[in-house]
Amino acid sequence: MFICFYRQASLNDGAERFYTQAANLRPKYPAALMNLGAILHLNGKLQEAEANYLRALELKPDDTITQSNLRKLWNIMEKQGLRTLAP
Repeated sequence: MFICFYRQASLNDGAERFYTQAANLRPKYPAALMNLGAILHLNGKLQEAEANYLRALELKPDDTITQSNLRKLWNIMEKQGLRTLAP
């Protein structure tokens, strides 16, 4: 509930803290890692976002939302000339 409030209110730093806590509490829960990746993505922390998306996909390879988010992130990273962890 609080996490949704932070995202909706554009309080991305607060949301990032909560998503980080969630991922730390449940490091093998793909949704927590995907959500952390998404907020890091929104906060411009692209390489950290990529790492979390990839960890989420290791746990749940067929997650189409995470796959889509990762493709979008890679497009942004490519345009910015950033190196990705892509194989």
